[in-house]
Amino acid sequence: MVTKTLALSLGSISAMQVTGYTTGWYRDPITGERYYYDAATGKWYLLVSGLLYPLSIDYLSPPKQLSIIPGDRVKITISYKYSGPAVTGVEERFVIGYEIAGILQEALVDTNTRSLPQSSTPLTYTGEKTLTIPSSVGSNWTVLECKVSGGTPTVPERGVRYRGAFVVTGLVPEITEFTIIDFIKV
Repeated sequence: MVTKTLALSLGSISAMQVTGYTTGWYRDPITGERYYYDAATGKWYLLVSGLLYPLSIDYLSPPKQLSIIPGDRVKITISYKYSGPAVTGVEERFVIGYEIAGILQEALVDTNTRSLPQSSTPLTYTGEKTLTIPSSVGSNWTVLECKVSGGTPTVPERGVRYRGAFVVTGLVPEITEFTIIDFIKV
């Protein structure tokens, strides 16, 4: 069994919520696209085919790509900065998954829960989780998402999502780089 490590920074979060918006529909003045805002959760949603999809995290290019096989252990380390009132029950979420029609499907999930003390200046926090790749891994499990959110009072969701962070190998027998070294008359 091999442990592979991937570290990422979630940036900076603060207890500041979006202000000036009430729950309801809003139109982007540039694109004309309609969005729904839920003031209770502080989240924006996009209406697609009659369903509301949360607008939260964009896909980014990963800084590296790990080749994984069933049984590998992937250690994920995150960091972020927090300032604001004391918060209990903040969730750090670690996800490996795949996407269908642009929507993340969470295949492997684990979380940490922590409290953050009151601070008027941004303090750095780190979290980590080691996920074991199961034998049921699909070759499309290429997405890594980590985020921090929740708590009391609620911390706005912040995170990073990488598309193409993993290459799943070892699912089917495979011979590569086959060559004839030499042939001679004997």
